[in-house]
Amino acid sequence: MTPLLDKTRYYYDFLDYYKKAKTQQETSNLGVVPHSKSGVGDALMQNVELYDVVERKYAGFSQIVNDIFYGWTDSHPYYEKMEAGFVTDQRREVANNWTGKQLEEADWIYLMLLHRVTGSAINYAKIPSGYHNTLLFHLHECDTIEEMAEVVKTHPTPFYTSVGYQFPAFPKPPEGYRRGGDYYLCEFAPELARAFTNWVRSGKPKTFRQMGDWLFEWNVEHGLRKYRFQYAAFVADIADWFPEYVERDSLFYYGTNAIECISYLAKPKVRMPKEQFLDEVMLEIYRETGSLPYNAEDVCCDYIRWVENYIKPGSHYDHLNRDRIWNSSSIHDHPYGRQKPMLKLGLIDSFNTLSVHPSDDYVISRAGIDREEYHRRVNRAREHRLQHSNRKERKAAGLIL
Repeated sequence: MTPLLDKTRYYYDFLDYYKKAKTQQETSNLGVVPHSKSGVGDALMQNVELYDVVERKYAGFSQIVNDIFYGWTDSHPYYEKMEAGFVTDQRREVANNWTGKQLEEADWIYLMLLHRVTGSAINYAKIPSGYHNTLLFHLHECDTIEEMAEVVKTHPTPFYTSVGYQFPAFPKPPEGYRRGGDYYLCEFAPELARAFTNWVRSGKPKTFRQMGDWLFEWNVEHGLRKYRFQYAAFVADIADWFPEYVERDSLFYYGTNAIECISYLAKPKVRMPKEQFLDEVMLEIYRETGSLPYNAEDVCCDYIRWVENYIKPGSHYDHLNRDRIWNSSSIHDHPYGRQKPMLKLGLIDSFNTLSVHPSDDYVISRAGIDREEYHRRVNRAREHRLQHSNRKERKAAGLIL
C-alpha cells in the first residue's frame, strides 16, 4: 500500500464494485448472458445496463464507434455475439452500412472528434444507450472530411445530445451556420483532425496529457475554449482505436464525477497538490486491479452513480420500481442520491414520483438536514435494528425472558 494514502471504506467498496462490473462485462456486455442472470448479486446492476463495463471501449458511449470502425467483420469485439443473433437493430444498421469503409486515419479521427463533441450519442434512459441523436448513422456515404462537413452543415435534424453527457461551449455561429457546433465541425475540426493526426503519428507514442495539452493549445490558438471534458474522451478513443500512438498506461484526466469518487476512496497522509492526490489514488487502483488509468477513471464515474443508486427515469427504465431496486454497496449511510434509508427515515415518500434522479443532496436538503445529521440518523436506526435483532436471537435461544 502506498504510504501517501489512507484508504477508506469506499475504496474497498469500489474494489467490490469493480469485480462485479468486470464480471458483467465478460458475461453480459461482451457475452450473451442477460444482465438479470449475470449472478453478481446486485439488483441495480442486473436491472440497469450501465454498470457492466471496466473498459471504456465497451461502454455505451463507445458502442457506435466500434460499429463504424470495424463494420460487420470478425475484428468487431462483438462479432461472435452479433453472428449468434444477439444484436440490436441499431448495431445491425450501422455495422452493415460501415462494413468495408476505407478512410484515411485523419478521417477516422475526425469522426471520433465529431462523436465526442456532439455528446457521444448517449442516453442512459434507453437500451441500447449509445445511439441517440447521432450523425454517424448517415456519414457512411461520405469519403472525405469535406463531404462529412457538408452533411453536418445541411443535415435537417439536430444531432447533438446532452442526455447523460455534454457538448462544449461552441463558438458563436456566423451567418450561414445554424449552430455553433456546426460551425466548429465544418471550419475548425477538419484542420484540427489533420494536424493532430500528423502530430500524433510523429515520433514516439504520446501520453494522454501530452495529447490533451496539444489539443488545448490548438483551441486557444484558434480562439476557442479548451473543451477539456470532450477532448479527454477523444484522446481515450485514440488509445482504443489507434493504440500504437499512445502510452496507454500513462495518467489520464479527471472529470467531475471521477474527482467526486476519488475524494471518497482515500485521504492523503501528507500535504500534496490536488492532481498528485488524484494520481496517487489512480495509480493504487492500477496496481490492485490492473485497470489502466484512462479506463479506471471511467469506472470511477460509474461507481459514484452506482453508490447513488442511479436510474435515469424514462423510456426503458420506467417500469422499474425505484423504491425497491438497490445496489449491493457496503456503504449503508451514503448521504446523496437515491438511498433506501431515505425512505425508511421518512425523508421522502417515494422515488417513483420523481421525474429525475435525485442527485447530490436533493433529498436531505429538502428534508432540512445536512450530511452529518443524515449519518447520525441512519447509524442510530441501524444500531436500533441490530439491538432489536440481537434481543430476538437471545430470546429465541432462551437466554432472556
